[in-house]
Amino acid sequence: TFALQLHSGANLISINVLSESSSIESVLESLGNNVSGVIGEGLSASFTDGGLWVGSLINVDVQDGYWIKVDDEDILLINGMPTIRNNEYELNLGANLISYPFRYASSIGYSLPEDIGCQINGIIGEGVAASCIDGIGWIGSLSNLEGGYGYWFKTDNSLNITFNGCDN
Repeated sequence: TFALQLHSGANLISINVLSESSSIESVLESLGNNVSGVIGEGLSASFTDGGLWVGSLINVDVQDGYWIKVDDEDILLINGMPTIRNNEYELNLGANLISYPFRYASSIGYSLPEDIGCQINGIIGEGVAASCIDGIGWIGSLSNLEGGYGYWFKTDNSLNITFNGCDN
């Protein structure tokens, strides 16, 4: 079971447990009428007064991050199987809105591939951020990546990464 506390307003999240369906209706079912919209990287969907989802975001991708807007504090609940943790992420030049696949928090330095250096030069989470400085490492208010939360990864070139992490 995936359970994530949401505050009223916009929440930057990701999903690391999926039921049989990845449809937006199925994934956000536990929020009922409390959810008003979802924004992904280049995709969005709105929940109508008639109880229908409309927009270009049809299915949730476990490698993506999402801004979910709820009217009141709530808990997102999903019953399903954990997603594959060792998926390779394809990052494009610029900003990429992605997930972190593992359950528990791990430091940025541990979570990223050992030889990556500062090829990812910035990470932005909800209200926190970190920059990579050559010869120094990661500095800023974001020190750990954690499952259930989304992150903007900024790169100066395209690259593929596989995260390290912990589920125990």
